[in-house]
Amino acid sequence: MSGAALLLLVVHMFFTAVVNTPDADLKYGVLPGAAADRYVRPYLVQDYKIFAPDPADTDRQLWVRAWVEDESGEKTRTEWVNATHIELSETYRKTLRKQLSIVGAERLMAAYSALNDTHKRVVGENHLDGEALYGVQDAMVAADDSEPAKVSEFIRASNYATSYGTQVAYAMWGDQGEIAGVQVRAVYDPVVRWVDRKDPDAERPPSRYTDLGWVPAMEWPAQDREAFSRTFRSWAEHAGVQPEDLEATAQTTEEN
Repeated sequence: MSGAALLLLVVHMFFTAVVNTPDADLKYGVLPGAAADRYVRPYLVQDYKIFAPDPADTDRQLWVRAWVEDESGEKTRTEWVNATHIELSETYRKTLRKQLSIVGAERLMAAYSALNDTHKRVVGENHLDGEALYGVQDAMVAADDSEPAKVSEFIRASNYATSYGTQVAYAMWGDQGEIAGVQVRAVYDPVVRWVDRKDPDAERPPSRYTDLGWVPAMEWPAQDREAFSRTFRSWAEHAGVQPEDLEATAQTTEEN
């Protein structure tokens, strides 16, 4: 085995071990957990919940809505759009694993669930002032600086979902004005568990979702707004979702 191949094998095994480290403080505080996550997701992750006897029992979705400011300065809050429903509108995409919106929903829900009550209260507030990348993080640390690893993991997951949500917002409503704010929500919609599938009295468990406030739109240099919009709008059309169906009356930015 050549030296280069051996080095690649060592790096792969190391990052795989880091990703599976159960202790978040160790994973992100001592080990390069963030770099390992970027290395393995979404294409090197196996999800054994697709197999019986305990297959996946929850639909994972990412929802998005936006504040749109028109030329007159009036801001309008849109209705929620289920980005995952649109992303999966094409039949061939349902056969693929780890669509971007599902990855975002999974990461956001996991990171949000790990937060303490103080941090959940902070992220549920609006943070439209300041920079999108730092406003929420600074507020979380100011409220409670005892769990930096969990805060960092949430910020990574939130930034991923917000930047995706920003592209969705521009695709759906960008021609109506400037996107002044974005709100994202990971929704877990359970189905009847596999073991109860033959029980006529079985009921679906209640849905749960992240409760996050409004944040500024977030875009990265490598994102192509035009290309994303062209693709997402075609999916939305196929799904029968039109931007005008998701418009709402003018609201104040103090409202959630």
